[in-house]
Parts: sequence; structure tokens; C-alpha cells
Amino acid sequence: MSRKTAYPIVLLVLVCCALLVVSASAQQFQQVKGTLAGVSAGRNEVFGFDVHAAVWRFNPKTAAFTKIKGASLFQLAVGGGTVSQLDEVWGVEGNLNVYRFNYTTKVFDPISGASLEQIAVGEGTQESCHPYEVWGVNASNQIFRYNYCTDVFDQISGLLTQVATGGGDVWGLNSSGAIFHFNFAKQSFGTVSGTLTQISVGVNDVWGVNASHNVFRYDPKTGAMNSVGGNTVQVSAGGDGVWIIDTSSHIWHFDSSSESFVEVAGNLKSISAGSGAGVFGVNSADAVFTFVRP
Repeated sequence: MSRKTAYPIVLLVLVCCALLVVSASAQQFQQVKGTLAGVSAGRNEVFGFDVHAAVWRFNPKTAAFTKIKGASLFQLAVGGGTVSQLDEVWGVEGNLNVYRFNYTTKVFDPISGASLEQIAVGEGTQESCHPYEVWGVNASNQIFRYNYCTDVFDQISGLLTQVATGGGDVWGLNSSGAIFHFNFAKQSFGTVSGTLTQISVGVNDVWGVNASHNVFRYDPKTGAMNSVGGNTVQVSAGGDGVWIIDTSSHIWHFDSSSESFVEVAGNLKSISAGSGAGVFGVNSADAVFTFVRP
């Protein structure tokens, strides 16, 4: 082979290798300006709250968070957005009063008569009075579902300490860690074998973590929760993938092709997988990060 022939081939190999390096390095968690105690991502919206309970909204154009006037919330739930509807954004303040974000006024409006310890928001697919699934549990573990026709929370039979929704599906855990799945036809929760300390519902799958830090995935064919890994403290499932934080604060992403978790560089204390808005997380210093793809 002559030098004239070899040169373009070598150059082509070098260019291809460079592109591979750029693509790999571009897939990383990148810091976002500001500090937050918690963050919640949906289809198009990302909201967070800081240690003073001030609420912030992410602006993708500036890649920064903007403070929401007059809001003081210690918990946020963002979700339910589709091609035809915006994300719903709900929050709970220190005295357990419930608020809903108003896109017109850009403030959170109080919801009268509602007092919840935890709230979850997702897409509604069942009835016209529920374009979103907005669920919550109160200090007495009573369960509530928001009715958009009456603008009030309807009580649902049963007791839960945690509720999660996604893809039109609703799941929950009670004080013993027992798992429950809502049956819309029967309008009641049915039990699922196993125990968990945390549960997350994605677009079409359900994940959870137990007291031994094992992570589980629900198998609808067998009706069982199958263990798929260990050393996990949090799992977050959404349209932007399934992500976990392990016991050493390392980040892992579920690779559906290999059916296994792949480590991603970085350290976080909590993570939120959106359904289009991206993946956001907070580290131990309350610094905010978002996952960036090429």
C-alpha cells in the first residue's frame, strides 16, 4: 500500500474514533445553575424546591431555574403531560395544604379542603373527569383521588403511606410495605405479592426498592415483583428511562437491550426521570444536575 493510499484511511479511522469519544463524553450529567433540595420532572416541565421551600421552575431556553413568586412548598409532583395537554404541577406545603400551579398567573393556587402528606401526578386514561391521575395520602394514611369535574379530592377506600402513578396506572404501599395496584373497573386496590419501601411507575412498567436495598421490576405475566439488582436506595421510572441511585450515591441507567443497569458517571442523592423533559437530580450539596445526550 502506498503512502498516498494509506493517509486517507488513517485519517478516516482517526475521525471515527474522535466522533465515538465525543459521543461517549457528551452523555453525562451536567450541572445546572442553582441549588435545590428536590426536583420533579414531567413531559415538558421541571420544578424544584430549595431548603427554604422556595419553588423554582426550569427554563430550557436559559438552562436555569426561575423562582416562582409566593410559593413555599416542601414537595412537588410534575407529570401527566401529553401531545394534547400540559403537565400538571402540584405541591404540598409545610402545614400539608395542597397547591396547584396556574399556568396563566404563574403562581400556585391553594386547593380548599385538601390536606395531604404525599402527592403523585400522572397521565389520566380512564374517564373524562380524570384527564390526569392526581393522587395523595394524608397523615392518617387515607387515600384521595382528584376529580376534575367537581374540583375536589374523592376518598378511595384503603390505607396507604405512598402512592405512585404513571401511564394511567396507580400503585401504592402501606405502612408495612405491602404493595397495592388500583383496579379501575372495581375502583379499589388489590394486593400484589412482596414488600417495598419505595415504588415508581413508568410509562408501561413498575419498579420498586425494598428494605434490603434490592431493586425490583413488576412482571405483568406472572404478577410478581422480580429482583433485578441490589445496593439501591431509589428508583425513578419515566419516559426518559429507568434510573437508580445506589447505596454509594452512584447513578445507574437501565439498558433495555441487555436487561441490566449500566453505571453513569456522577453522584446524586435523588433523581427524577421525566417523560420528555429529561432526567434531573440533586447531589449531597444540593447542586442540580441534568443528563445530557449528544
